[in-house]
Amino acid sequence: MRPSSKAISVLLRLVVCGVILTFLFHPAAGCSTIHTGQRAGFSRSSPPEHINNLQQSLIILPDSDELVQNPQLLERILQGPHGYFRFINAIFAETVCVRFQEYLGDIPNVNLYGDAHLENYAITERDRGLTDFDDATIGPMVLDLVRFGVSIHLACQANGWEDRAEGMVDSFLSSYHAALENPGLTVTPPDLVARIRARFNTERESELAARQKLMEPLGEPVENFKLEYKQYVDQMKEQHPDLSSYFFDIKKAGRFKMGIGSALDEKYLLRVEGATKANEDDVTLEIKEVKDLRGISCILWSKATPMRPIVMQARLAYEPYRYTGSIVDAGSNGSGRGKTFWVHEWYDNYHELSIRTSFQTPKDIHDIAADVGVQLGLGHPRKISDPASSGLRSKQVSTLEELHEEIKLTISDLTQQTIAAWQQFRSEATTGKTGKKRNWKKEANPPHSSKIPSPLTGEG
Repeated sequence: MRPSSKAISVLLRLVVCGVILTFLFHPAAGCSTIHTGQRAGFSRSSPPEHINNLQQSLIILPDSDELVQNPQLLERILQGPHGYFRFINAIFAETVCVRFQEYLGDIPNVNLYGDAHLENYAITERDRGLTDFDDATIGPMVLDLVRFGVSIHLACQANGWEDRAEGMVDSFLSSYHAALENPGLTVTPPDLVARIRARFNTERESELAARQKLMEPLGEPVENFKLEYKQYVDQMKEQHPDLSSYFFDIKKAGRFKMGIGSALDEKYLLRVEGATKANEDDVTLEIKEVKDLRGISCILWSKATPMRPIVMQARLAYEPYRYTGSIVDAGSNGSGRGKTFWVHEWYDNYHELSIRTSFQTPKDIHDIAADVGVQLGLGHPRKISDPASSGLRSKQVSTLEELHEEIKLTISDLTQQTIAAWQQFRSEATTGKTGKKRNWKKEANPPHSSKIPSPLTGEG
C-alpha cells in the first residue's frame, strides 16, 4: 500500500521537528558536556575546580589604552558596580558559559538578548522593554537569566534595597516561566512606564533638536559619509517602495558616543527628511557597529553580521524597530576595515532607565523585572523552533525548574564577584601600584592629528 500524501506530510513534519530540536539542544561549538555516567544534566555534589576561581575572570585593568583614552567612560564605570558590570558583558557571559559548562548539552538554545540588565530597559512613545540588541544572538537561556538577575541585585544594592533583591529575582523568573507556558500572554505596562511617558516632550521640533545635540562632529563632509549609506537607502527603497524618494535624505549626521557597554563601538545618529520636506516629520536613524561575539564560547551565532541583531530584535522586542537595514564598510578605496553596521529608527522620547534615578521604590524594580521576564519568556522561543515551538517551550520550562537553584546560586555568586572585581578596579584606577592618586586626564594621550578619522571610510 502506498502511503497517503497526508501521512508523508506528517512524516516530513516530524523529521523537521527532530532536526530543529537536535540543533537547539546540541552543545554550542567550543563547549563540551561533561559526562559522569549519570543522566546528563542537572545535578552535582560540588562545583568543578574551575568554578572556584571565577572572580579572577571578571577583573579588568583600568590602564588599558581604550580606557586611558576615554576618561569619561572610565568615570562612568567607577561610579558603581553596575556600570562596571555593563562594561564587562562579554567577560561576564563567558564566565556564565564556564559555570554551566557541564549542563550545556541539556540547556535549550534560544533567541538570546545577550546583555539583559535594567538600564537596557527603555521606554518610548510606542514601545517599552529591553532594547539595544547589539549583543543579541542564539545561545543557552541561562545567559539572559543570570545576567538580569545580577543586574537586579546590583540595582537593589545601589538603592539600599538589597534585602528585597531575592524576591525580585523570584518574580522575574516566575514571569519568565508564565510566558513560556502561555505564548499568548499579555501584561499591563508597569506603573513606572506611565510615569515616565507622562513627562515626555510633546513638541516634536524641540525633541528633534535635543536629539541633534547628541551628534558629535563627523570629522569630514557629510557627502563622504553618503557613499556607504547608499547601501542602506537602496535596501529601504526595496523594502518600502511607497515612501518618498527623498525620505532617507540626510539633513544632519554625527557621531554618537553614549552608553557604557557600547561606548567603544562605532555609532552614528542621522536626521533624515521623512515623509515630507517639513521639519516636523523628520526621522532619526541610529547606525551601530555590529559586535564580534566570538569571545563567548557557548553561543551559536557570533559572527559580526548585521542580520544577527536585525533578526534577533524582530523576535525579542515587544515592538520591533522600523527601517532596519545594514551597511558593509567597503572603504572609499575599496580596502575596507572589516566592519559592518546595522541601522534602525530611533523612536521619539527614547528614555533608558537608570538604577540611580529611575526607581522611587522597590516596587518599581520589581515591576520592571516581571515585565522583562515576560518579554524574554515570549521572545526566547519565538520563531526559532517553528514548527516545534511547543517542544522548545516545554524544554525551557523543565530546564528552568530543574536548574532553578543553580541559576539563583550563580546569580548570588556572580553578584558578589562583580562587586569585588569592581572594588579592585576602582582601587587600581584611583591609586594604581604607586599608591598615589592618578590624574586620568593627564594620562590620556590625545591623537597626534586634530582630525577625527572618517566614519565608515576610516580616513583622516
